[in-house]
Amino acid sequence: MEFFRIDPKEQERWQSVWRLYEESFPVAERRKMEDHLLACTDERFYPLSSWEGNRLTGLLFFWEWDNYRYLEHLAVVPQLRGQGYGSEMLRYLRDSEHTIILEIDPLVNELSVRRLQFYERAGFTLTPYRFLHLPYRLEAQPQELLILSYPHMITKEAHHDFLRFVNEEVIRYCEQPGE
Repeated sequence: MEFFRIDPKEQERWQSVWRLYEESFPVAERRKMEDHLLACTDERFYPLSSWEGNRLTGLLFFWEWDNYRYLEHLAVVPQLRGQGYGSEMLRYLRDSEHTIILEIDPLVNELSVRRLQFYERAGFTLTPYRFLHLPYRLEAQPQELLILSYPHMITKEAHHDFLRFVNEEVIRYCEQPGE
């Protein structure tokens, strides 16, 4: 598996990745294309796609700052789910000295429980912290999410660093009033 930064100039690959992004996440949890393209200009944002030859296997969008990595989006091509691609992408993400932080939906159904179990099998720890994620789109509502971290449970100070980064930096690449 190879990882590539998404380049909109590579029309065929860009369209494949963008289609997977749109199919994998609800509208409230994804950026508009122009906001995403703007985020791609931020050196702290890593919009990666994973490939086997010419076949897209998934996407991995994360932010890196100080000693942290924030996994914003992870998706595997639907036909390839359950075949280890998501786990391989997480290994790539974890292969650093950074503390990894991600969020998941509250445990309200079988899918959300399976998602938690997937991340726990990969070594992530559910923290006692909650996160009110501001929406990517104006028409959406903030959503309370659960926080997981790797390789160990984050401290309250690390949680505050995460909140500050997301609410001050990442939010700049979300739809804003007047756009």
